[in-house]
Amino acid sequence: MSDPTTSPLRRNLARNILDLLRERGAAPGERLSRLALAEALGVSRTPVNGAIALLEELGAVRSEGRAVLLQTLDLDEERLLPGGEERGVARLLVAIARGRADGSVPDEVSERQLAQQFGVGRGVAAQALAQLAEAGVATRNRGHGWHVTAGFTSREERAASYRFRLLIEPAGLLEPGFALPAGFAARMQREHRRFLEKPWRDDDAVAFFEINAAFHAGLADASGNRFIAAAVVQQNRLRTLSNYSWRMGPDRAAVNVREHLAILQSVLDGDRDRAALQMRLHLADALALRPVPKD
Repeated sequence: MSDPTTSPLRRNLARNILDLLRERGAAPGERLSRLALAEALGVSRTPVNGAIALLEELGAVRSEGRAVLLQTLDLDEERLLPGGEERGVARLLVAIARGRADGSVPDEVSERQLAQQFGVGRGVAAQALAQLAEAGVATRNRGHGWHVTAGFTSREERAASYRFRLLIEPAGLLEPGFALPAGFAARMQREHRRFLEKPWRDDDAVAFFEINAAFHAGLADASGNRFIAAAVVQQNRLRTLSNYSWRMGPDRAAVNVREHLAILQSVLDGDRDRAALQMRLHLADALALRPVPKD
């Protein structure tokens, strides 16, 4: 079973490490470099250390001082899947996002209020608010409770956001200093393909947005233009709640994944002009979307 105390990031990185080692044909007894893994996955060494610790608990690797030795790639990966509590937090985040859209969740909330309103434990409510704070859409009040930002306040504001992104994101791909960081492309490909390999659930909207946001922010950061990078981070923050309440249906999620992968492949092929055109079409199509009606 999945351990609810293990962070989603740690589990995701552990899965990514195993995928990477399988792709490379790694064999038991091979010495692994934490730094090389961090570079290949496009992350820092700190989260890699956490993922290595989890893999050691599962018996996949063994530490000898600073060295890490591969033990086996043949193991039960059930513990690396999202745990029940993590699913509960994701479901609550979706509920909060939809509540913000329909007005049933006010600007000012508390853990107790959310727990009562949605029938969840205080711990789940606390984790959800902490995740919203990390995403930059909730702040703890000085006295009691939390303030949740509005995100997009209207359809017109959402459209204006997309028009702004159409100006900067394709241009970022054409910046003279554009360079993908090591491991970014491989990590994005692995994480995106996971959404094509399993049935869609409403609470997948949270993880889906996180990888979506990481893709757009990563390409903006790769532009080498800090103004473009900062603008995309801001746009990601604004669209967090609207994406957590994903209402475009699973088919559109799959289209989104395939379009991201196509943009990334053009970048890897050295055709950034094509990638910029694909990004423009990707954002223009998203601008024209309307939510799928609920039955």
